[in-house]
This record gives sequence, C-alpha cells and structure tokens, in this order.
Amino acid sequence: MDRRSLLFVILLNSLISLVIAIVVVWAAELRRPDLEELAARYTPPPPVVLIATPTVDAAAPVPVSTVATNAPTQSDPSPAAQPTSSDPQVYVVQAGDSLFGIAIRYNLTVEQLMDANDLDNPDFVFSGQRLVIPQPGQTTPGASTAATPSAAVVTLTVQVEQAGNFAEENVLIVNDSNNAVNLQGWTLGKVNGPVYAFTDLPLFPGGSVRLHSEAGQDDSLNLYWSQSAPVWESGAVVRLFNQDGREVVMYTVP
Repeated sequence: MDRRSLLFVILLNSLISLVIAIVVVWAAELRRPDLEELAARYTPPPPVVLIATPTVDAAAPVPVSTVATNAPTQSDPSPAAQPTSSDPQVYVVQAGDSLFGIAIRYNLTVEQLMDANDLDNPDFVFSGQRLVIPQPGQTTPGASTAATPSAAVVTLTVQVEQAGNFAEENVLIVNDSNNAVNLQGWTLGKVNGPVYAFTDLPLFPGGSVRLHSEAGQDDSLNLYWSQSAPVWESGAVVRLFNQDGREVVMYTVP
C-alpha cells in the first residue's frame, strides 16, 4: 500500500470516529432529563403539621374555691422565702466593682463594709473576692467578725530556698488564703540581721513572690535585696511583720 492510500485510510477512520462521537453525544443529550423538570419531580411536598387545640367549654364556670385554694397570698408567705438573719449575706466581687458601689447597692457605708470584712484599704478589691454584707444590727466590727471568723483571714507562708547559695538564695512568700493582701509597709527580716521593707505589692490568693538576696531588677514575682553576701543559714529565724508592726509569720531555716 502506497503512502497516498495509507493517508486516505487514516483520514477515513478519523472521520468515522468523529461521526460516531458526535452521534453518541447527541444521543446522550437526548436521554438526559431537564434539570428543572427533575427538580420539580423530586421536590418533596411540605410536611403537614397537625396542632391539637384543646377544647374548653366556655359555658362551664371556673370554681371559685379552686382558684382561692391554689393562689398564693402575701399574708401567708412560705417559710422558705423568709431569709434567716443568722446567715450573713455574701457578695462576690465582679470585674469593675468598687467598695463604694457595693456599699451604695446594699444601702451601707464604706466603713460598714470595711469593718465587716476587716479591710484596710477602701480602694483595693479584686474580682472573685467574697465580701460579707452586714445585716441590720451586725455592722459593728465585733458582731461581723464573730459571725464570719474567716471572712478576711489572710494566711501567708514563708520558706527560705537555697540558703547559703548567694546566686540562688531567696525567701518564698505565698498567700495561701482566699483574700488578697497588699504588702506595702510590711517588713521581713532576720533576727539579729538585715531587714527588708516592702513597697506597694498586691499579693492575690494563691499568689507568691520571691525575695532574692542578690541584686537585680524587681518585677511582680521577684524582688531583690541587694545584699553583698548570703543572708540565710540553717537555724536562722525569719520574721514577717505587717504594716502595724504585728508579727504575721516566724520561720526557722532547717
């Protein structure tokens, strides 16, 4: 077979294949259903919701005795609704609260709130703090403190770490109570040794601060005493005093 005959056979086969492809596509288009018609055919009808409406006999009168028996009256309050004066009311401080705003809310004075909760600073409250709201007749410090002995109790623990190692030596102070305390004016010292005076330092519940013996830059978690040698050794006694000069913690280095 010469080249001309071979070329003719190839062109003929190509033409036949093209015709067959066109016919197949045309037949497929004829068999494909219309999309709108298919959507209309398979769109389910909306469900029918049946609502049962109870029938009430409008002519039947409502028994007066039934209404009078079930209706609560103000003249006979339930015993559970009467607050007991022996249980003090507790308010949990929210973000943005102030002692003045809380006092106004409960028709009290700031001094009454401070006395009832053994507070020293009227401008220092924190979110989550539990404040006792004194009831009438319980606004004196003695009465409120006796009713809630743990309302403003602050428990601090002191521990000396790495005693004698000047680079690592520090005193760890932890607030183990549920109340915040500001260490401003407090002092920590060694018996027959140096004394450190704290500046404005709020210590929140569960919070802690370390007083390092060496020099450094203070931050909210670390304070530096700037001593020239180690301060603590085994047997040394640590004493922590509040701003009133009352001893709060005494700790002996093991």
